[in-house]
Amino acid sequence: MATERDGLERRWGRPGRVEFGVSPIGPVVRLAAPGGTAEVALLGAQTVSWRPAGGEDVLYRPEGVAVAGDEIHGGIPVCWPWFGRMGPEGSRIHGVARYGRFALAAVEVTAARTEAVLRLEAPERTLDAFPHGFRLDVRVGVGEGLAVSLEALNTGAEAFAVTAGFHPYLRVSDAGAIGVEGLEGAPFVDWTAGADGQEPHGIQTGAYRPHPGSRVFSEARKVCRVRDAGLHRTIVLEASGHTRWCVWSADAAGLPRDNLRAEDAAGFACVEPVVFPRCDAVVLEPGGRRTMSLALRTEALP
Repeated sequence: MATERDGLERRWGRPGRVEFGVSPIGPVVRLAAPGGTAEVALLGAQTVSWRPAGGEDVLYRPEGVAVAGDEIHGGIPVCWPWFGRMGPEGSRIHGVARYGRFALAAVEVTAARTEAVLRLEAPERTLDAFPHGFRLDVRVGVGEGLAVSLEALNTGAEAFAVTAGFHPYLRVSDAGAIGVEGLEGAPFVDWTAGADGQEPHGIQTGAYRPHPGSRVFSEARKVCRVRDAGLHRTIVLEASGHTRWCVWSADAAGLPRDNLRAEDAAGFACVEPVVFPRCDAVVLEPGGRRTMSLALRTEALP
């Protein structure tokens, strides 16, 4: 592992701005800028940490043991070419990007910003689950906030349909006490197995206080805000290229799960811009591209 890290450092390293480390899930890229720091794993192009300058961690990073070489919960997983269990029967949750090994394709450093581009191209081991040609670029940048984008390119000869999403685990003081703002007036479904196509269960009134499970809001609002009095901050999420927002809070009774423990349940909430469910699927024609983006910043509460 150290040899691989050293090779990455020699090719891509920028002292004080782009450095490399190792973790139970493989190499990580450490990005630093005047506005903060982030770490991104090559496995899944998953942002595993982000800390604004002078602030505390914004993303939740469980202390449970991660399985070497496998996906983990925490940070910002990338879900593509399907979200949740929308893939073929027997396929893994959240798609081939979730457990694909990305390669570093570029780094960009300016006075105020540091970015890395990670790339996945139709590896042989994904073809049984997703038999199409594709190139997936995930760009992660640290500046005044954190920005993550995904660009999918159909490199094959046939069209295919995809769903997708970013799955940020936000560190909170108490998942049941926060308020998710910006979704007032949106129709929602409290998601269960087989909920695809159901009529909305209701219209959101006021800020949403997460309860265990997933609530899917069927409007592509641009901005959501997570107000957390316990940590004296608001996390602002701004997204594009999505069709809905999904808010998931874990049920402690359903844990442990992989590296999540029962005691983790209250410490995070996931506020996710998604293209989901199947009725929202996007068709990529040969040569077609599709982009999603998510930007995060924090604001102090008065």
